[in-house]
Formats: sequence, C-alpha cells, structure tokens
Amino acid sequence: MDMKLTRRKFVGGMGAAALAVASGAALAGCSSSSEGGSEGSADASKEVLKLSIAAQNNSGQVFQYIAEAHGYLEEEGVEVEMQYINNGTDAFQAMSGGKVDIMSTYGTGGPLIQISQGNPYTIFAGYMITGETPCFGKPETEWTDLNSFVGKKIGITRFGTPDVVLKGVLYDAGILDQVEFVEYKKNQEVLQAVANGEIEFGATATGYELQAADLGLEVKMWPDDYWHDHSCCRMLCMDEFIANEEKQEAIYRVLRAYIRAEEYMRDHMDEVVDLVVENLDLDEATVESFVKSPHMKYNIDPNKHAVFTMWDKMKAFGYIENDDVNLEDHFNTAVYQRAIESLVKDYPDDKYIADKMTEFEINNL
Repeated sequence: MDMKLTRRKFVGGMGAAALAVASGAALAGCSSSSEGGSEGSADASKEVLKLSIAAQNNSGQVFQYIAEAHGYLEEEGVEVEMQYINNGTDAFQAMSGGKVDIMSTYGTGGPLIQISQGNPYTIFAGYMITGETPCFGKPETEWTDLNSFVGKKIGITRFGTPDVVLKGVLYDAGILDQVEFVEYKKNQEVLQAVANGEIEFGATATGYELQAADLGLEVKMWPDDYWHDHSCCRMLCMDEFIANEEKQEAIYRVLRAYIRAEEYMRDHMDEVVDLVVENLDLDEATVESFVKSPHMKYNIDPNKHAVFTMWDKMKAFGYIENDDVNLEDHFNTAVYQRAIESLVKDYPDDKYIADKMTEFEINNL
C-alpha cells in the first residue's frame, strides 16, 4: 500500500517530549485480509468519522503513522488530523476551546493536575506505559544507588513525566525531602545546567540522549528500573466529547486501528523508525535512540491501575491537593474495552489480541 502522509500542523517551538516504545509484533490476525467479522475490513457504506489529535512534534505518534500507512484507519472508517502543539498549556487550551478533540502525548502527571483543578477531562486510553526519562550526570559524578542523590541538586521541568516519576521513586525510597530540585523551563536547559556544573543531575524527557552525550554527559539512572510501568502518556478528551455518541464511536474506531497498529509494530521496528523520521522533523539517530530503547513501551491500554497509583503518589508528595475530585469520574475504560472485545470477536485466532484482552482485565478491572 502506498504511504499516506499525515496532515500536520506545527504549532510552537520545541518542548518536552514524553515518549515510550514497546517491542513489536507481526499483525497476523488483524490485517484486512484476515478471516473475521466485517468490522475489521473496509466498509464502503460506513460513514467516515473525523477526529483531530494534538501531540508534540518531537515525539512519535507511532500508532497513528502505522495505522495510516497500512490503511487501518481507512478500514475502520475514521480520519485523523494531527495537530502538533509542543507546549502542554497550549494543548489543553486548544482542546478546551474545541480546536482539537484529543490530546495524546502530554504525559500523565500534567493531565492529572488539570483534572484535580476541576477541568472536565476524561482519560480513555494510553499511548505509552513507560516513558524514557533518564537522569543524566557528568561521568565523574558518583552514582551507585538512589542514596547518591541525597544532598544533591537535580534539574527538572516541573510537572513533566521525568519530574513526577523521579519524585515518586524518591518518595517511595524515603529520601524525597533530602534532595534539592531545581526547576527549568526546557529540557535543554536542564542538560546545560548539568554540563556547566550548576547541578549534579538532570532528569529529561524522551529524545535527549544524543544531546546529552554531545555535552559530555551520561545516563546515571533510569526511573523505570525502580517504578515499573509507571504510566506515561495518556489519551484524553473533554468529558462532553466522549459522552457524545457519535464522538465516542469515532474514538472507538481510532482505538481499533491503533490496537492493530500496536500489534504490527512488534516485528517492524525499523519501519516504525522510518515512519517517525518521515513524519517528524527528527533525524534517524535521534528516533532510533528512543523508539528502540528498552525503557520505552508504547501501549494503548488505558492502564487504570497505573494512573491511579500515580494519582495517589502525587497526592502524597503535594502535587495534588484537591480532595473534592474523584478520579473515577474522569476515567473511561468502556470504549477501549468495546474496541478490544470487538477485535477478539473479529479475530478469534489472533493470540496478540487475546493477550491484550487479558492485559486489559489485569490493568483496569
């Protein structure tokens, strides 16, 4: 099938990225040529529904690119317009103002803070369950275990995934109050501060390993080694959007396409790298550094339990103070459940899809 290029709108400058990548799988059962129900194949009579999704242009919308390149979106009867907005605040404003329908790669911590402040947002799926958020230092800076952070300065971008996850790790270790955090606006500023000797360590978002190496820095620790499946980027929309029957149907179709793309990704990582390079203004070496990283896990499952764990940790160390908001009211697993159940029905012999159903039950019920 010929490649269909994503329609893109670039908004704003470079910002923090929250990415993660899973290992990939052959799309044995979920291709349009597989046996199964009619939902998995093109239906000329089905009205095409449209959605717009906001993401950061220095991250990788891997499921979107695969689903578009291999016709899954077309087969499911949905058209997606990507809008690239690098500043999270701008992305939330765009969604609240009706300029985009869905947000995709803006972490978990940021959306949870927005929800805790009373904003009418609903999380309905994931995009990455683990984000590649390394903590850098100079080669001569000693680091043996978490206690090496005690009494040191760590640079972060406030409320970003590196910030929230690292603080969660240190909170669990009982040493959060023994570390000084220095806030910066950009990941590049964090790295430069480490290189200049202003701080001992710096935690950044995905995609900065090559820049760090150019500054003479090295990875000292990976937060996901201590907090497994910590929840990274979630997919969310306005409460009223997912409550609308037609809009919910559009989300359902996108999730079916993305689940199929997730399966295809497992055994086609080189192609995924090529798709990200083609769709974004990133060089191949940078894309490979995070797409193929063992610390990056793309996963479309909502993973409710992981999100609620992060919510509780953020309450524990003071990032969420409002006890009046019930996160249950802002979480929807029903649409994803419908999507995965329909794929199980359409492709009963596909082990990957069957395993995704089991995964959903473990992570969400």
